Amino acid sequence: MDRKQKGPLPVKGKEVAQTKKPLSLLERVKNMLPNKYFHIFLLTVAAVVFYINYDAMFDKKLDLNGDNIIYYSLGQSLHNGTGYSDIMGFEVKPHTHFPPGYPAFISVLLNFSRDGDYQAVKKANGFLLFLSILVLFFVLKKITGNNVVVAFSSIILCCVQKDLLRWSTIMMSEMLFLFLSVVILSVVLLLHRRKSFREYSKWDYVALGIMLLSVAYIYFVRTMGVSLILALFGWYMMLALWEGYKYLKIRKEESSGSIPHRKGLCYYACMAALVLLPFGVAKFAWGMRNHAIGHEQTDYIGDFKKKDGDGQVMAAWSDWSERVCNNVKTYSARLIPETVLTKILDKKDPIMGYDMMVGLFVIALVIIGFMHTGWGGALLFCYLAITFCVLLVWPEQFTSVRYYIPVVPLILFLFVNGIWNIVSFVVGKLKMEWARSHVSLLAAVSVVIATFVWLVPLQSKAQDDFRYIAKGNYKNIISNPNILNYYEAMNWCKKNLPDSSRMVCRKPELYYIYSGFKKAVSFPYFAEEDTVISYLNRVNATNIILDNWFSHAYVTLYPAVQKYPDKFKVLHSVGKADPANNVNRLYILEYNRKWGFDGKEVDGKKEGYGVYNGQDGRKYVGNFVNDKPDGEGRLYDSDGKLQFEGTWQAGDYKDGKGYIIHGDKRYEGEFKNGVPSGYGVYTDMSGRILSKGIWQNGLLVQPQ
Repeated sequence: MDRKQKGPLPVKGKEVAQTKKPLSLLERVKNMLPNKYFHIFLLTVAAVVFYINYDAMFDKKLDLNGDNIIYYSLGQSLHNGTGYSDIMGFEVKPHTHFPPGYPAFISVLLNFSRDGDYQAVKKANGFLLFLSILVLFFVLKKITGNNVVVAFSSIILCCVQKDLLRWSTIMMSEMLFLFLSVVILSVVLLLHRRKSFREYSKWDYVALGIMLLSVAYIYFVRTMGVSLILALFGWYMMLALWEGYKYLKIRKEESSGSIPHRKGLCYYACMAALVLLPFGVAKFAWGMRNHAIGHEQTDYIGDFKKKDGDGQVMAAWSDWSERVCNNVKTYSARLIPETVLTKILDKKDPIMGYDMMVGLFVIALVIIGFMHTGWGGALLFCYLAITFCVLLVWPEQFTSVRYYIPVVPLILFLFVNGIWNIVSFVVGKLKMEWARSHVSLLAAVSVVIATFVWLVPLQSKAQDDFRYIAKGNYKNIISNPNILNYYEAMNWCKKNLPDSSRMVCRKPELYYIYSGFKKAVSFPYFAEEDTVISYLNRVNATNIILDNWFSHAYVTLYPAVQKYPDKFKVLHSVGKADPANNVNRLYILEYNRKWGFDGKEVDGKKEGYGVYNGQDGRKYVGNFVNDKPDGEGRLYDSDGKLQFEGTWQAGDYKDGKGYIIHGDKRYEGEFKNGVPSGYGVYTDMSGRILSKGIWQNGLLVQPQ
């Protein structure tokens, strides 16, 4: 017997029971991560987090951003069978600015809501965000090689990110665009494992069909969908070139393994072409539709050339370089840091060195986040690069998180993945054996701490203002008196103006929805007084709102009112003037092109023969001297009946024939020196004759 042998001797006829070593906590966690039931648990946690935050952010009120009302009205138009048309303006005409994808989505939702109720649309946007987050979890898992920690941390940040939540409560196209983007990315990564169409199952063909339909539809949702389409095309072309390179390399070495790469080259080249096919069909169809209605050039080109709010357009290369530099600073030091760290800066605040350092830190982590993400990360890189290349040349006044909301989840993911990669790199370089053998554990702990201890509290705190706005009414949450005045004016118009009124105002979308669907149009923001009057006449306007919420009304409309005061009548005013705080009273005016003087003017005063239509409906036709009726003239009452014909002096009628009303009595007959003189009849308002005869100096001297 070998004395070195330890432990009990084997029992004859029986196998020795092997005792299993108990698993450590780390091993248990590692075994749990790939478990599908654990994934369901994580997604359930995400669902609870999302619901709590979304419910707190949900605003039942209509957002005062005018674009969401335009989308809603276009959805109404499609739902009511009037086609893709503008129905807010004075005339129903084909719409040409916004693409029809999101209004079509709204038109479907209107089948499940009451007329005029937009809550279903707002809630549907929240549901789209939640679905996007669920699908994104599996997309990120695939990109990171099944890194559940990074994927889960990223979607939790999406569940609390203030801008994603806010824009999911507004009737805008961002959430539908985000959902389609995530669907396209998930299908593309799913089919990436194939090298030939022969490897496809029937479900792969179904997925391919969904992707191609989504590519066509996303172009109709937002024009920025072109950035994702170009990213897909460029990514597939890179894959094709890579497969071609490997094919040529292996073939040169006379190896037999070149055939799969040749298949891969053909497959990816075909996929690149397939991506362009639905996009081309969609673009061609939209172009044909616009051509049929006489709209040859997209409105976005005009917006693209505008300078920052001064009415001028881009003219020289220096303008473009200045725009790019300004946008680089804004996105680097203001918007991207705000997206991740919620470091909110006002646009009027100067960008300081510290702001730029914080921005560069965030961008550096985002760039590091691309490491170890393979071809999936390359796809995200193409998408983000093209998106921000477009945004950097877009007008400065449009620089806001809104314009890149669909890529916010990707920025959050790359930031979190950047933390993972940095910790993994640093720990891997340490000389401590234990640390080097637990790189993934330390990276996971770092990501969890950074997410749940640092980033989630920041994002939750940043929701406070939006939560306050969501649960309050406009009078309590809006501090700008100009906005409150405009809101009150719209309610007044709803109650007091007829449905046939034709309003000219700034933000006609808001007026349309808050006035009870009364018609309204905007006006030229930079125009001379006569041009404004010509415009009001051309659109047959009946009313205007002179507000101070936006400067355009007092800059453009007010000078026209000053020059032609007789054509405007104040119906209602709101608020008090406060010049020190740039607050003017709001006026609701009635406009009538017939009011005022038609004739010759000298130094701004009526002179010579002309016609004057008063706001009370009366009309004077005759001679003017020094801005007043003087000489021969005729006055007609509001019913068009001749009231006085004869001689006038300094605005008063003197000698002639006509009628005059005193209280509930009426005199009709001859006048001299402005008083009844000659034959006349005195009646009550029912027409019963009280007296008649010859009058002199206003007295009846010879009754008849």
